[in-house]
Order: sequence, then C-alpha cells, then structure tokens
Amino acid sequence: MSALGAVIALLLWGQLFAVDSGNDVTDIADDGCPKPPEIAHGYVEHSVRYQCKNYYKLRTEGDGVYTLNNEKQWINKAVGDKLPECEAGGC
Repeated sequence: MSALGAVIALLLWGQLFAVDSGNDVTDIADDGCPKPPEIAHGYVEHSVRYQCKNYYKLRTEGDGVYTLNNEKQWINKAVGDKLPECEAGGC
C-alpha cells in the first residue's frame, strides 16, 4: 500500500468511528459500533494517530494525533493540517 493509500485508509478508519463531539461535526458512526457513553459536562472527541511501519520513524513537530474540527478538517494542535512523514531509520 502506498503512503497516500495508508493516509486515506487511516482517515477513512477514523471516519467510521466518528461521533458527535459537541461541536456540530456530523455523526457518521458505523451502525455496527456503538457510540461511547456520554459523561456529565463533557463530550467525546475522536482522533487518529499516525504511526510508521517497522524501520521508519515519524517525523513531525507535533505528536501525530489529529482531531476533526468544526470544518471537518483533520488538525494537529501543534502543526495544523500539515501531515507527518515516515522517514527511514527507526528501529
């Protein structure tokens, strides 16, 4: 699978488990997966975490975790919409 294919697969996987986060993001949860229980005075936030395959390491100024914002864009708190990259050299 190409790097672009992996990114698309991760994003689609995240879409399957999306839930209402209290910020008007459309609920697109898969009917086969129940929504997480709600908590008082809180909300559920779904996210994706990028990781690299064996022998590669994640290169990013952020932590590799992206959340879906109100505009339905995947955003990292440190680097915005800039995606991380996997570079050779990890163990």
